[in-house]
Order: sequence, then C-alpha cells, then structure tokens
Amino acid sequence: MTAAVVTLGVIVVVGLAVIAIGLLRRRDSPAAVPDAPAVAPASLPADLTAHDGRLVLLQFSSAFSSSCRDTRSVLDDVAADLPGLVHRDVDLATRPELVRLLGLHDTPTTLLVDGHGRELLRVSGVPRRAALVSAIEPHLPPAAGTRA
Repeated sequence: MTAAVVTLGVIVVVGLAVIAIGLLRRRDSPAAVPDAPAVAPASLPADLTAHDGRLVLLQFSSAFSSSCRDTRSVLDDVAADLPGLVHRDVDLATRPELVRLLGLHDTPTTLLVDGHGRELLRVSGVPRRAALVSAIEPHLPPAAGTRA
C-alpha cells in the first residue's frame, strides 16, 4: 500500500469515529425539548397527574435498566428539593399503552406535566440534576422556584 492510501484510510476511520462519538454524546446528553408535542389533557390518564396544582415528574422506566435507576435517584432528589413538585415512576411493562399514547421511544424518559396533564418538558436519558432544576424552575409557582 502506498502512503497516500494509508493516510486516506486513517482520515476516514478518524472521521467516522468522531461522528460516532458526537452522535453518542448527543443521544446521552438529555435536553429539554421545548417543541415536544403537548399531551392533550384528555389523553393523559388521570392517575398520572396531580390534581392539587403541583407539577409531576413522570418517569417512564423499564425494570432492568440501570439508567432508569439512576434517573429515579435524580428525580427523587429534585422532587424533594423543589416544593410543588412530585415524582412518579411508571414501569412501562405494566402500562404499555402509554408508549404509543405519549410517543415514548426510550427509557428512561421523563415528562414534566402540569395539573391539567399538559406536557411542559421532556427529557430522554439520565438527566443532569442542575440542568433539570433549571428547566423546571420557570414552571414552578414563584415562591416554589427557589432551590433548597
């Protein structure tokens, strides 16, 4: 092989590796999706909303996922620190109808919904606590938006 062919091969391999790493990092760094379609109030089952005015962090999980366990820990912590927020973990094995209803593609997926069942925020993967708190705070009542 000539040096030019080897160099070209190395450039192609490195380029593909950089693209793959970028795609993986993008997939693994959850972000709020502000233009995610809102769940119509009538379509979200009533047991998943809070009727007392609080916001609900709905975590959609699968039992055998370590990412779901990590997400549960983060969401429990955030819900404990932010008044007006409750965390509910829904095992999709027991509620498979929600996959299609809510357009869920990955576990864990977390939705922030208001008391009317409207989706305010959607996060796929394990959220970073600080980013999640920052995304939730604008939706909390003014007195509840302070960090504990």
